[in-house]
Amino acid sequence: MQTTVNLPDPLYRKSEALAASRGATIEQFIVEAVKKEVQGNLRSGASSAYGDREVELPVIRSTRPGTLDLSHFDFDDLLA
Repeated sequence: MQTTVNLPDPLYRKSEALAASRGATIEQFIVEAVKKEVQGNLRSGASSAYGDREVELPVIRSTRPGTLDLSHFDFDDLLA
């Protein structure tokens, strides 16, 4: 099926460059991008309880915002 889609110029140029870097045409690139989006939504829609809505994470308010220094913290200890 053929359709017309209006893309903002910067998005089109970036898409065209990315397609060329992959050795594909812009048409092939767009078809593949839409296919991935549709397949991803089909898979996640069946298993995701949240769908497309945003989920707000818990926030712990600080009495001194911006003062936590983690520069010497060893994050690898969390994985051990």
